[in-house]
Amino acid sequence: MKIRLFEIPEEGKAYSLNRQTAELNPLLQDLIGEEAYEIQFFLRPINSKDFELTGSVRTQSPQDCSRCGDAMKFSIQQKFREILIPKQYVDKNGKYSKSNHILSNKNTEDIDVIEVEDEVFDAGEYLHEVIALAIPFNPAPALDAKGACSLCHLKPKADQVVYDEVMEEVKKESPFAVLKSIKLN
Repeated sequence: MKIRLFEIPEEGKAYSLNRQTAELNPLLQDLIGEEAYEIQFFLRPINSKDFELTGSVRTQSPQDCSRCGDAMKFSIQQKFREILIPKQYVDKNGKYSKSNHILSNKNTEDIDVIEVEDEVFDAGEYLHEVIALAIPFNPAPALDAKGACSLCHLKPKADQVVYDEVMEEVKKESPFAVLKSIKLN
């Protein structure tokens, strides 16, 4: 789903996407399968070339629980706020840098910047990445009030992974030990 930014009216434009509107169904298939999704975002011009993008995503992703391995639906509720700017081209002798404190002091409420090429914003690709980044490396369902898993109702152990394999200690020989086996005439 590509949006031509120069066609956005001055007051902005709201978009609402879901499984029934079907614009993103093939694009999101690898992340959410056949799950329902509700995506709403608003795009408005800030000036003649920059745009503000705000919105939210609500869906579920079929995953395997990282605690017990059971199939589960991981809930995703993600908000986003971005500024779309024209792509900055740098010639071959040009340099670009930004200070590290911008990234290290990042707050989740901060605005991010996206460079847009040819005044066309690929909303489908952007929303795919928003959902992909919201899925954790080790998905697990929430714990209930007693500290048990809401999926399998077992209490997760703090020390589930135990490395108890005994490793043999290898004794290093001196590099000069080989000289003992040399015979001189």
